[in-house]
Amino acid sequence: MSVGFFADGIHLGRAQQTRAAFMDVERVEVLRGPQSILFGKNAIAGAINLVSARPGEEFEAMVSGIYGIELDNRELNTMVSGPLTETLGGRLALRYREDEGYVYNSEIDRDDGGSEEVSGRLTLRWTPNDTLVANVKLEKTELEQRGRTLQITHPSALTGCSGENTRRDYVRTSNEDERVKLDNYNATVNVDLHTEAGTLTSVSGYTGFENDEVFDPDSSSFNTSVFDGVEEFRQLSQEFRFASPGGEFIDYIGGVFYQKNTVSSDVKAPLNVRTAAIEDTGVCLLNTLQLVAADLDRQFHMDAQAWSAFAQLTVNFNEAWRSTVGLRYVAEEKQGERIFNLYERNTQIPVNPATSLLLSQLNVGAHELRGERDSDVLLPLVNTQWDVSDNVMLYLSYTRGAKSGGYDAQGNNGDSGANGGATHFEFDDEIANAWEAGAKMRLLDGAADLNVAVYRVEYDDMQVSVFDGVAGFSVTNAGQSLTQGVEVDGRWLLSDWMMLTASAAYLDFEWLRYEQGPCYPGAPHEDPNTGTCDFAGKVNQQTPRWTGSLSAIFTWSISTTVMVQAAADINFRDEHYISGDLDPRGLEDAVTKYNARLRVFDRAERWWLSLVGKNLSDELVMGFGGGTGLDVGGYRASAEPPRSVYVEGGIRF
Repeated sequence: MSVGFFADGIHLGRAQQTRAAFMDVERVEVLRGPQSILFGKNAIAGAINLVSARPGEEFEAMVSGIYGIELDNRELNTMVSGPLTETLGGRLALRYREDEGYVYNSEIDRDDGGSEEVSGRLTLRWTPNDTLVANVKLEKTELEQRGRTLQITHPSALTGCSGENTRRDYVRTSNEDERVKLDNYNATVNVDLHTEAGTLTSVSGYTGFENDEVFDPDSSSFNTSVFDGVEEFRQLSQEFRFASPGGEFIDYIGGVFYQKNTVSSDVKAPLNVRTAAIEDTGVCLLNTLQLVAADLDRQFHMDAQAWSAFAQLTVNFNEAWRSTVGLRYVAEEKQGERIFNLYERNTQIPVNPATSLLLSQLNVGAHELRGERDSDVLLPLVNTQWDVSDNVMLYLSYTRGAKSGGYDAQGNNGDSGANGGATHFEFDDEIANAWEAGAKMRLLDGAADLNVAVYRVEYDDMQVSVFDGVAGFSVTNAGQSLTQGVEVDGRWLLSDWMMLTASAAYLDFEWLRYEQGPCYPGAPHEDPNTGTCDFAGKVNQQTPRWTGSLSAIFTWSISTTVMVQAAADINFRDEHYISGDLDPRGLEDAVTKYNARLRVFDRAERWWLSLVGKNLSDELVMGFGGGTGLDVGGYRASAEPPRSVYVEGGIRF
């Protein structure tokens, strides 16, 4: 992920690692732009840092729940915390969540996109004296997901005459029992040793998951294939850092970091290549004769090790002016292997030459690829802040960020050339050079805050995930791109009972160099030799030019102990593409969503009850999309949730 995700100091670089991270949270820190010095190499676009709630010095307990009125979702959270001895405290948090899904699958008569999740966390806090604090955290999540929300929105070669649903709605027709079974675990040990010279911190982490997934690559009622894959991931990390007490002429922090991880996957799938629909004198004829049958087996394994050292110094020239410089050095080693076999159906016998030739026309072919790569980067930071007054601070910064290169796990061929799996098996580090200037202001005698930021980020070897036109996505380096824009956000306390918050952002994304981009069917300027398109001067997927939000929160007392709070917000997102090939069928219109909340609670937050509504205007919006797998000419997309209304409440002891 381009935005580094961290929980209690541990980098969670894969989405499957983050399932339990948002449970029983003390605070969430969001940082924009490359965060290379303190957070490392893979926080190239920003960092989200979650800090779990820790055991306190007094006993406390909490029970809360959510019940969905429209989408039938349920969630139960419990927590108990308190001292176990004079020096040892404990905190146990549990969560059960169940969603029924919101996309109806007419083929197997169920709602897809639903899930059932059970998560648990045990935290122990040991404080034997005033200088030593140790926290141990153990987490585990078991998740079962039913089906996907991908649906065909434009007919393909197979679905064009079949009569099945190809509209933008909340209906799909997948014939497969798609599912995800995830077993995720995290163990973290944080130790702080406080001295007069500063604080020595040790952060140790072991995390991993096992993921079993069944996926229908054509997302339709046709039996072209079903991908059954198992992925395992293990990560071990250790960081030592030392930070000065702060508030001196020179404040500093420095440390060393080591991480080792292993990922392996095995995907098996039957391939049924069929002829498709044809049109004869205006009549649509459906012909799904099976041309070829084969079994696919794709295995991938990668080992990675990374070492880094970092230091950051802040010079406080006076009360109004401070400058920060930082540097992180990262060295990384990776070994990758992908073995792809094609067998005759239900055998371990390689496919015959005729089958192999036909599958090669779909960019599918047996192969073995191996590689080793070493990389090292220097990531500097320079930042200057000037307090113009007690209420206005100006800043200017430059940062260099990087995202690790590696090996592609999902390629389906071992060929050379623009679309070749061998050419794109290894991809390089992505590098970003970011400049930002801005101001943070406190206005109206402290009743309002206003923040303004202007930024420019230049990317080299930007990593993209490209649909191969069949059933896989390959990771490759696109070239150079430029992202620049302006962001404004603020809060205004109009009175003791009314608060307004607002934000607006303008984003200008442009590919400076991307010579071999993916082409959608019928795309202009296609290179006949490579089948690719030049994207120079074009935008990227998920880059709306304008976004904005406006919220109002009203709070009243209805008695000496009971409060009422009403809130409403408006969120706007400009038109944008939802697939990397910039297929016009995936151009989402500008959309505005409305949310609202009514909350009753007591002043001490010992109990609360809320009625919440999201997407109240019931806007149908597609989140991501792309071409249909193993099926020519179609387009599919994943629908974001429709209107949801739910009740939530809780009690704290």
